[in-house]
Amino acid sequence: MGLIRDFAKGSAVIMPGEEITSMIFLVEGKIKLDIIFEDGSEKLLYYAGGNSLIGKLYPTGNNIYATAMEPTRTCWFSEKSLRTVFRTDEDMIFEIFKNYLTKVAYYARQVAEMNTYNPTIRILRLFYELCSSQGKRVGDTYEITMPLSQKSIGEITGVHHVTVSRVLACLKRENILDKKKNKIIVYNLGELKHLSEQTSYY
Repeated sequence: MGLIRDFAKGSAVIMPGEEITSMIFLVEGKIKLDIIFEDGSEKLLYYAGGNSLIGKLYPTGNNIYATAMEPTRTCWFSEKSLRTVFRTDEDMIFEIFKNYLTKVAYYARQVAEMNTYNPTIRILRLFYELCSSQGKRVGDTYEITMPLSQKSIGEITGVHHVTVSRVLACLKRENILDKKKNKIIVYNLGELKHLSEQTSYY
């Protein structure tokens, strides 16, 4: 019922300005989604992993650019094909509701954190949440495999890249966390959690 489409690493899944009327199910792989503004600047929205949904069934007015971060397989559903799926699998409706409610809760929390936490603490909270949700134990450390640039960290947390750089330098010096090109290594998760609960850092 859906159309399977495969994308090589680095290829565009959705081009800026492209008109799409499909619900995209990410079977496997990873997609980075950016929003493009009128002045040409772009901001990271989120990374989508396996079993994620990207809702482009109806126009939203947002100019989205989606890129495959690794070999990625997707399945595209039109409204007609979704109606067929819903008639045969009612549980799918609730899975889609769950996906959208998770996204709404995420962005609501982002707004709340912007108004509540010190910029340096927002960075620490991001690292702790990433480690808790996506970190994998490797010996005595945790590794978060994600090509997250300092610019992206700043965009997600609403913090200037200079502040991001300073926080990373402090965390590395204190042997708590070290950011590599394509991964983040957490050496002391307990201390990272403790610092993320404070009112300021460094």
